[in-house]
Amino acid sequence: MVYFMKRKPLAVLMMAGVMALGLCACNNETPDASDTSAEPVSITTTESWDFSTGFYPALAPGGSNGTYGFTYYARNCYDTLVVREGSEFKAGLAEKWDISDDGLTYTFHLKEGVKFSDGADLNAEAVKTSIEAAFSNMGQSIAAFGKIGVLTESIEIVDENTVAIHLITPYYGVLNDLAMCNPMGIVSPNAFNEDLTTKEELMTQTIGTGPYMYAGDGDGTSYTFVRNPNYWGEKPDVDKFTVKVIADPDAAVLALRNGEVDLLAGTFRLSFAGYTELSSVRGIGTVLDDSTSNNRFIGFNTQKAPFNDAAVRKAVAYGIDKNTISDSVFSGLETPSEQLLDPSLPYCNIKTTTYSYNGDKAKELLNNAGWVDNDGDGIREKDGAKLSVTLDYITNQGTLDDAALVIAQELGEAGFEVTPRGSDNMTWFTQVSTDFDFSLHSTYGGYYDPFLTMTNINPEMMSDPILWQVALAMENGTKIITELDSTGDLERVQEIYHQVLAFAADQAVLVPFTSAHQYAAFNSEKVASFSFGSDQLFIEVAKVKVK
Repeated sequence: MVYFMKRKPLAVLMMAGVMALGLCACNNETPDASDTSAEPVSITTTESWDFSTGFYPALAPGGSNGTYGFTYYARNCYDTLVVREGSEFKAGLAEKWDISDDGLTYTFHLKEGVKFSDGADLNAEAVKTSIEAAFSNMGQSIAAFGKIGVLTESIEIVDENTVAIHLITPYYGVLNDLAMCNPMGIVSPNAFNEDLTTKEELMTQTIGTGPYMYAGDGDGTSYTFVRNPNYWGEKPDVDKFTVKVIADPDAAVLALRNGEVDLLAGTFRLSFAGYTELSSVRGIGTVLDDSTSNNRFIGFNTQKAPFNDAAVRKAVAYGIDKNTISDSVFSGLETPSEQLLDPSLPYCNIKTTTYSYNGDKAKELLNNAGWVDNDGDGIREKDGAKLSVTLDYITNQGTLDDAALVIAQELGEAGFEVTPRGSDNMTWFTQVSTDFDFSLHSTYGGYYDPFLTMTNINPEMMSDPILWQVALAMENGTKIITELDSTGDLERVQEIYHQVLAFAADQAVLVPFTSAHQYAAFNSEKVASFSFGSDQLFIEVAKVKVK
């Protein structure tokens, strides 16, 4: 369900979301781009960085300029073989698929009559080329988007409209990996050289099957996208849209208020303060999605004192007031969370240990663990060592500075001395990869949850030192996660999810505190509504309904 609001405070509502998955609905009527009988419906939206990295949907995180470029708008121009809605996988460019009994072969039967925006036919050869190019061009970075890129043995053209992916080992996340537009959006074969490198055209063109294509007018400050005349799906309300580059969230809010832009969508582009401000402005509509985009949590270094002791970790879990953090830090736009991964996600509807705020319980756990305040300074000690710890977090993630301060204050009441330490992404990663006490972190969100979050619990993935702590603290933890990514037995997959998530909660290795949600604000004189889908990290203009 999605809530739509105008001029209302949102301090107690749930939030979430981002894009839409309506690309499956088949409509064989090709939109007539030459029809000029009515003035084209146009809107303007924003991004906080430019598209100088081009328009190829397979882009490694960060890029050469430290941004994600076109990534979050890629679904407007590119489709995937399948899409995910909640826990279900549904038809995208593949209208159906078969899985072999041994779990090693996935055979996809493509929709017929689909064309790319450059006029090329969607067929098995095009799909094979696009997927192989993604694997090749992403290199080792492909592992950051699931395991299919490293587990595929070969891709076979069965017939003109049928393609088969052969794996070296069963992998339960195949469909989810293929649903991710970055990097698995299907691109025209005309976009690649013989060696599968991308042609220069992808710096100035989008060549996909989605509802829109790039108009080629980008100057680093704005980019226009127009209707794809070959689009196979349902005609969207908006004929063209312009993405304006506005790095400053406050400036973006002002642009919406002044009528320079029509839509600000997603927490990357609209701050909590900006959203709260706009929710009471005449002529501005707001939407708050009630699905969870990702969960924030506290992760502990289980390999050194004091957090190698589960009692101390549990004291933290009882010592933080999630309701206070939700209300005072996130203005109610992030809601208190009890689960690491939202129960609505595949394999995640699991009952685990939860922790409600109980300051007395936190103190009792610390007393029983031998941590007492002997000198009356408010800081507990044990064996001559103070209960002094450093709380790491990433500074460019909105209000995490405030969250860290609130958590430090709350834990101070239990007898901890907490020093918050904020840093940029790379410094934070280096720090938690070498030596840390505990850190604020979050699941990855969108289609990355739960599959990639679970995969990265494996220390051998070398990508998330906070998540590793589960496997490091759990007996045979690495072996269990390795098995997860190499079995086709879905009952065993469910068993492993239950085992791992229950352990992480029971032992308070990862302690969730709020659920994040996506939201948007829009010009209500032009836009009737904007909705979010299950791949919340992307923006789909086809989900805009106009008046």
